[in-house]
Amino acid sequence: MNRNQEDQPWEDRFRQLGNIRPAQPRPFFYTRLEARLKARLEQPELAARLPWWLQRPAYALGTLGVLIALNVSVAMWQNRPPAPETDPGTYEAFVQDYQLDHQTVYADE
Repeated sequence: MNRNQEDQPWEDRFRQLGNIRPAQPRPFFYTRLEARLKARLEQPELAARLPWWLQRPAYALGTLGVLIALNVSVAMWQNRPPAPETDPGTYEAFVQDYQLDHQTVYADE
């Protein structure tokens, strides 16, 4: 098969593509587009009223996560069992007040 016969189908297709009319927008497209843009500029959107950090989803979700973590931590802290009360003049009260109940380097054996 010679080179011209191989290229002939492609050349026919390209000629057909050259005869296609360019696409045209529907009637009054630009008028409708202008009206939409004017309406959008005249009415402030909800996003414009929000602070900048709430307009970004990552900041909003991060803030929500911090608030939930704080609420959970406060709830757990409020529901912890009360510490046993000791007489203020005893050694146990001194250890509890100064949080010396964990082993330190200077602890006596």
